[in-house]
Amino acid sequence: MLSKARAALLLLLLVPLVLGAGASADIDLTRLPHPTLGSEDATVTFVEFSDFECPNCRRLEPELKQLRRIYGERIRFIWMDFPLDAHHHAMLAAVAARCAGEQGQFWPYHDALMSGHESLGAGNLDDLGARLGMDSTKFDRCLTERRYQGLIESDIDQGNRLGISGTPTMFINGHEYSGDQSIGDLKAAIDRAVKEASAPSAIEQSSRSARGE
Repeated sequence: MLSKARAALLLLLLVPLVLGAGASADIDLTRLPHPTLGSEDATVTFVEFSDFECPNCRRLEPELKQLRRIYGERIRFIWMDFPLDAHHHAMLAAVAARCAGEQGQFWPYHDALMSGHESLGAGNLDDLGARLGMDSTKFDRCLTERRYQGLIESDIDQGNRLGISGTPTMFINGHEYSGDQSIGDLKAAIDRAVKEASAPSAIEQSSRSARGE
């Protein structure tokens, strides 16, 4: 029997996402590793395409943290890198965060960059790793090699196929939300997703009707 998380991922893989103007695409969350928070059995899968140099992404982050506190294990957050060409330090920052992930420090590193208090220059990216207690030699080698740039470019390719043109762009159980979103907007979207996930499917309804339930 599939867990709720695996069923949600399968749904995202198989069901076209309606993106407007008749366009559709599939979002694949299984082909590559992505930083995640929350239970694999969460009712709601929240996918964020984001950019460490994006002011709107930084403004949104406190609201996303509040959502994580409110919903806890009922929601699974999945990070997708989408550094924009106009942000000249965003790609290296994305690589650095993935390098931090090698040492189990992706989310602390992510939080530090999203705070807006850290420079995204190469020197400070190295220094931040040391301040977070990481092995500096391993981190510096990973960053110099740009070890995770290929994975990040795969995220970008997928975002492009989805028609994403800016950050932050979010998918809540397959429904797209982008631009300025208030905590109220996102909470309402999550509550709708929880309700939809709890509702019986058409197949289940048909089966129940056949059994006279």
